[in-house]
Amino acid sequence: MIANYHTHTRWCRHGSGEIEDYIREALSKGLEELAITEHVPLPGDPDSRRMYCHEFDAFDAELNSLIEKYADRIRVRKGFECEYYPDLLAYYSRLRKQHGYEILILGHHTSADRSIDNFAIRSPGEVSRYAMEVCEGLKTGVFTFLAHPDVPLCGYSYFDDAVTDAMSLIFETAATRNIPVEINANGLHYDRGYPSPRVWELARHYNPLCIVGSDAHHAADLACESVDLCADMAIQFGLNLQTLLP
Repeated sequence: MIANYHTHTRWCRHGSGEIEDYIREALSKGLEELAITEHVPLPGDPDSRRMYCHEFDAFDAELNSLIEKYADRIRVRKGFECEYYPDLLAYYSRLRKQHGYEILILGHHTSADRSIDNFAIRSPGEVSRYAMEVCEGLKTGVFTFLAHPDVPLCGYSYFDDAVTDAMSLIFETAATRNIPVEINANGLHYDRGYPSPRVWELARHYNPLCIVGSDAHHAADLACESVDLCADMAIQFGLNLQTLLP
């Protein structure tokens, strides 16, 4: 592993460690690139488990300072992990254009109307809705890659036609648009039900671009054994694994 593009620090309110801790860990593990991708702050601050909007300026200043400090040793890139909320797409784009948050991850944790927790999906209809919203998000052109596409399996315990159809639709859409999909090491590390080998065996039939993301919430997560196991899974299924994002 020479890069990680999915990283959370204490700024996300459910991670630990300072930004600089992660940069130093990345250097110690030989990484060439590291993206800091906190959960995007949401207008109105409806979620206490992510950065508040009033904290953004301090966070941004600290991140910019560290990017400059380590520029001759590692490429640190700015990003956010975002849900597909159609009413916030313009806001996401402003973060990219005005503040340099170039990597916008589609991590669809909650349905577009904020009514369904996609980590706790219970019905085939909710699985299908998740897939349709993810594909709508991919088609906007706003997002750099898709995080943990198989996150519904955290709560939905059946590998049925709904799951097969949903994952097929996602992989086909991502492949058509050349948007990478992430094999998420955090889910494996904490045994959340994803990444599912059956899902990624299915992915081979659509040949999407794939990346491994540590989804680090602790500095030690950056290059842990689960990251290597996810890379092994990609190799096992002959997936089109990318090591660096352009």
